[in-house]
Amino acid sequence: MRSWIVRVQKILKWPVKRMESKLFTVFLFLIILPMGILSYLSSERYQRSIESNTVTYVSQVSDIVISKLDDYMEDMKKISIIPSYVDNIMNNLVLSNEYFERLSNEKRVSGNAIPEGDDMLEKEQLPVLQPEDGFEQFGIGGKIRDSIYFLNTIKQGTNTVYLFDQYDHPYFVVRGGGVRNDLVTVYPKWKTLASEAHGRPVLVSTQEVLGPNQSGQFVFTVVRAIIGPTYEQIGMIAIDANISVIEKFVQDLDRDTHGTTLIVDEEGRVVFDSEKKYLGQNFKDNELLIQARGQAGSYHGNLNGEHILTIYKQSPRTGWKILITIPESQLTREAVKTRNITEWTAIAIIGFALVISLVLILALTQPLRSLIRLMKEVQNGNLDVVFPVRQRDEVGLVGNAFNRMIVRIKSLIDDVYTVGQRKKEAEIEALQNQINPHFIYNTLEAIRMTAVINDDSEVSDMAMLLGKLLRYSIGSGMETATLTQELNHLEMYIQLLNYRYSNKFTFEFPNKPMNLNMPLMKLLFQPIVENSVYHGMDESKRGMEIRMSYCREEGNHLFTIEDNGIGMSEDALFRLRSRLDGSDNSEKGRGIGLRNVHERLKLRYGEMYGISVESGKGKGTKVIIRFPDNPKEGELLHG
Repeated sequence: MRSWIVRVQKILKWPVKRMESKLFTVFLFLIILPMGILSYLSSERYQRSIESNTVTYVSQVSDIVISKLDDYMEDMKKISIIPSYVDNIMNNLVLSNEYFERLSNEKRVSGNAIPEGDDMLEKEQLPVLQPEDGFEQFGIGGKIRDSIYFLNTIKQGTNTVYLFDQYDHPYFVVRGGGVRNDLVTVYPKWKTLASEAHGRPVLVSTQEVLGPNQSGQFVFTVVRAIIGPTYEQIGMIAIDANISVIEKFVQDLDRDTHGTTLIVDEEGRVVFDSEKKYLGQNFKDNELLIQARGQAGSYHGNLNGEHILTIYKQSPRTGWKILITIPESQLTREAVKTRNITEWTAIAIIGFALVISLVLILALTQPLRSLIRLMKEVQNGNLDVVFPVRQRDEVGLVGNAFNRMIVRIKSLIDDVYTVGQRKKEAEIEALQNQINPHFIYNTLEAIRMTAVINDDSEVSDMAMLLGKLLRYSIGSGMETATLTQELNHLEMYIQLLNYRYSNKFTFEFPNKPMNLNMPLMKLLFQPIVENSVYHGMDESKRGMEIRMSYCREEGNHLFTIEDNGIGMSEDALFRLRSRLDGSDNSEKGRGIGLRNVHERLKLRYGEMYGISVESGKGKGTKVIIRFPDNPKEGELLHG
């Protein structure tokens, strides 16, 4: 179960970021997929059901059609066997055979053989023969034709019944169908089939024939040898039947299925075709017949570019195979209608559900987006925001909590600001008070040494300068001064140093134009110069030069104090920088002045301001002071 939860969580982390898009996508999957799958499955099941029912129905109906065809063909075969059991027909055929045998012998003796077989038929001695003994022959022919009248009336659909004796002489009665004009051509084939069957009926597939008036019609034929009492062949019968008989059987089937019916014999010849396009043609190599394997079945195919469903079944008695082809468009017409109705209904339901989903999504996410917008304003520093709570739901509870949080944050910020201000003032005061003893100690030590060594009036001047320095550093409680005041204070401090060290120090003030009324922190320069003197002075040199330069960079003031003293090694410079950053407090007695100035600058202006030190062994030391051009109100001039 947990693995499925993890998978769902991964899916929900797709590139779509907005909650509306995620919820809408989820609703799409929850609505469209089930409805689409349900509609598709219903349509497919309905279509398969229609196809299955159609196949079942057509198979049942085709069974009936085949049964009727088999019965009809069986009746035709029974008609063909009647001459073998009717004495009148058999006797007259025997007389005909005897007569033509006697006539043939007489002609042969006289040297004038009469034509036989096909030659006789080609001389169109039909339907009445005119032998020498016309009365006898007329009597034989009349009796045979009387029997043919009887055979013609037994079965409906019979066109013409032909009787032949052994000497190929035909006997028939002209009916509505007339006598086929290709009798001379088809007779040899019939005779061969009948002889090979040895008294069994042979079904000849559909052929197109022309009557006396050249009108075409399609017929199928049953031929059979007539066997006498002594089991010798005495003649042959051929019965033509019109395919209208078959058409009557299948027309109801075509009407119900909206398709076409094709009947082929065992050799692949078309016995019947509803459209009458392929009657009499050989379909042995046709795709429709090739796929119709076995006794019965169905398959999907293509006929003349149209998709069709073919249902087939083979007669076990005649060997004829009936193929019913139904266009799939016709077969699925009702299914398509049902599918379209289902799809449009599903689309309407999906559309309605999506509208409701959008309304719900907006109702859920709009307050959250408002809350997110307010949070971004708070993130940018605007705390004067209020979330409008309209309902007492989960979003309303979150909004109330947000409003209470903002109030609490504002209160905490005020408290922190007050405490910070107090702490800053205390730290600045402590740091400034820390400088005063240090400075006084060094100055008094200079006065003492001067007095011991010289014992002259310079002590008076030094004392006067010391008084001015003390009054500036600890007097009036001001934390800021102008640039002019700071430079004057630094100049007095240099004079004191020169009194002590016999003018060993030279100080070069900036020559670049500056705003002398520039407000800045008190005691900014003096501790740095003092650090240069006491830690950078080289006793081996006669003098020491200290230079101050000024520039502006990206809205900041930069003062640089540089000396030509002994400088510092890389290790000493690293330790000094560490002490300035507060990461090393191991040597608390050294670098107090620089750290004092650095800490006061950071506390007053921010962490990005302060001093930085550059130095090298024997290359002097450079201290860069950085503070902003326009300090915020309450930071620099609040004192």
